[in-house]
Amino acid sequence: MKAIIAGGGTGGHLFPGIAVAREIQRRDSRSEVLFVGAEQGIEARIVPKEGFPLRTLPLGGIKGVGMVRRMKNLFAMAGGLFKAQGILRDFKPDVVIGVGGYASFPMLSAAIMSGYPRVIMEQNAIPGLANRVLGRWVDFAAVTDPGTQSHFGDRAVVTGNPVRPEFKSIPPKEHVAPYTILIFGGSQGAQSINKAVIEALDDLSDWKNRLRFVHQTGERQLDEVKRAYAGKGFEADVRVFFNDFHQQYAAADLIVSRSGATTVAEIKASGRAAILIPFPFATDDHQTKNARAMADEKAAVLIPNAELNGKRLAGVIRELMADPARLKEIESNARRIAILDAEQRIVNLVETAIDRHA
Repeated sequence: MKAIIAGGGTGGHLFPGIAVAREIQRRDSRSEVLFVGAEQGIEARIVPKEGFPLRTLPLGGIKGVGMVRRMKNLFAMAGGLFKAQGILRDFKPDVVIGVGGYASFPMLSAAIMSGYPRVIMEQNAIPGLANRVLGRWVDFAAVTDPGTQSHFGDRAVVTGNPVRPEFKSIPPKEHVAPYTILIFGGSQGAQSINKAVIEALDDLSDWKNRLRFVHQTGERQLDEVKRAYAGKGFEADVRVFFNDFHQQYAAADLIVSRSGATTVAEIKASGRAAILIPFPFATDDHQTKNARAMADEKAAVLIPNAELNGKRLAGVIRELMADPARLKEIESNARRIAILDAEQRIVNLVETAIDRHA
């Protein structure tokens, strides 16, 4: 099989695509997978390290930007479509898989116009712009949430959200002090989480020798967060971005994070306890829906962003780390509700789409 996987921009779009690419190659080592992403997306630094070739398109967003930037990016999208058609001619794929994000739109559009088999992956309860617009012209839409099926009609199949294999093989954690708290707010960081953690350190001062922090801050607050840990005397590994996230999950006793679909899927697959703080401005508040579903299963603790502060966060961290039985219960529940074969289900759809066009 020769497959193009198009999209990215954030880890939530990209990492499920990588999981699918690995499954394609697991089934047939002769398979070729080409990623197509945006020049400024996270894929530019992640995909080559994962061992896959990458072509980029000069793209930017059209939502949440000024009029001048929006017009510029619309023109770039038109140029991206022309370049996408060239990529199709050069690579001659058997299928194009859209994972969401800027590059997904021109690549899928080119595939539709040229008649290639096409499958989209939708991680969120409310589809992103590219999938919403192009979904009626795809062979299949692989969705994570059953509630998303209505957006794609009979093309939708509930598959779950793919997770890279290394998350599934993480063993249960033996909780021994010092406990490791893994904190991140997505691939770009999260200012409100960073701020709450800094505030929480005073309330955790008596646990200073029983806790260590591993914290992905994003670029803007790296130095500020580093200074806060050092000033309060806490052991901390603070970085802009972690490339070895599965290793950080494996070492973590507790995770503090946003609740995007891919993050939640990785937490479930790895069987880790988490404090979930939904991003309040996500489309249709889908992160709250993700976190609420976990909390209802007693598979995570939910703190709404509006209620987030240092004292509240410190209290929940202290409560969980002082109660190993509850921590184990949360971990067990998270693993219980994981869908561990999502990438296999999606590649089955991909193979069916190819057969339909044969």
